[in-house]
Amino acid sequence: MVTGFARDESGAVAVDWVVLSAGLVGLGIATMAVVSGGVEDLSRDIAGEAAGIEIRTSFARAAQALAQSMDFSGGAAGWAGGTAVDLLGFGEVLQIGPGATAQTSFAVPDGASSATITFDLIGVDDLSGPPATVFINGQEVAVYSDNHGNISTDDLGVAGVTVNVAQHYSNDAMGAGSHGNDSRATYTITVDNPGSSLTFGVQNGSDRPVSEEFYALDDVSISSS
Repeated sequence: MVTGFARDESGAVAVDWVVLSAGLVGLGIATMAVVSGGVEDLSRDIAGEAAGIEIRTSFARAAQALAQSMDFSGGAAGWAGGTAVDLLGFGEVLQIGPGATAQTSFAVPDGASSATITFDLIGVDDLSGPPATVFINGQEVAVYSDNHGNISTDDLGVAGVTVNVAQHYSNDAMGAGSHGNDSRATYTITVDNPGSSLTFGVQNGSDRPVSEEFYALDDVSISSS
């Protein structure tokens, strides 16, 4: 009888599975309680990183704005021929010395059909007529001249280049130089089919020291489409 009982495998199998299932469920709950905090932190980190990533096709990259802008508050990195100065009445600007040309280059996204440069050109200390010449890729495209407040703005009519000028003031005492009167205009220049890069520069036609008169740049920005 004892031997027969020991060898008998029939019985209430469901009871065994209830016990085993309860044990597995308890183990799963315990595991979730241990790892849930770490998984939640990791998911937040992944979401934060992924939120700053933008996936673009090659066409979208060509259409994006360059979104580069410079107010010279952090200096004049990337520029040649100009000096970033904190000018009373204007703040930080790029000062162009006598006969000097301040210039920089921008990379243009592949496939861009146009690039637009916007900048403020400032005539400081009651200039006596020498011009400021604007260059795109080494070619003269516009000339600005301040002759004691008499302003002339010449579009040189270069094919594929559109020049617009908004004059803000012509002979006002904005700064604190030796003569005191200044001028300021905003240029918007659009270049068709700019290629892979674009060089922009402005030449100060005055031979007088900066203590007497000079031109300066401010709020330079470029975009493409």
